[in-house]
Amino acid sequence: MNLGQSMFAAAALSLMGYVALNSNRGITNVHDNINVAESGITAVSLATSIIEEATGKMFDAKIEDATTGALTNTNQLTSPNALGPGATEKYRGGACDFNDFDDFNNLFLVFKSTNSLDTARTPGSHWETIVPGIRAKYYVKCKVEYVRPDSLNRASLYTTWHKKITVTVINPALRDTLAIPAVMSFWN
Repeated sequence: MNLGQSMFAAAALSLMGYVALNSNRGITNVHDNINVAESGITAVSLATSIIEEATGKMFDAKIEDATTGALTNTNQLTSPNALGPGATEKYRGGACDFNDFDDFNNLFLVFKSTNSLDTARTPGSHWETIVPGIRAKYYVKCKVEYVRPDSLNRASLYTTWHKKITVTVINPALRDTLAIPAVMSFWN
């Protein structure tokens, strides 16, 4: 083998190493992108499920206790500082489940993977469940507040005919957070 052939072989070996290294990097990037996309889809699905569940409830507990025609004043609604579940209400708690939209205020849920080695209960969570098919742990937090009729993005310190829920989903493994708001209104 002469010098030219040796240099050609060395260059070919270098080129093959470069291609292999870049191929591995590309595969790793694709894998990361798939994980991020899967995490986002799961987070959106969890948030949407909670919003749909909340909007399927009554606007306010006072509406459930009265005839709709009797409610003519927003002062008859639950006060802003009392939003949240009643003393006996629990999320999916059996006999005394959530009955109105604002019961979801300060709700903290944890969704775990079937592969999760973490079996300890998360401090402060109201409900935890294992979901087949997800690959990570997701924390879901809800905030319900009255919003101003002139700007549904601004919280109101007084009762209005409009309440907004903001569902925040956190995936600590990817350090990713999603927040989805939804407004529920009562028309009398």
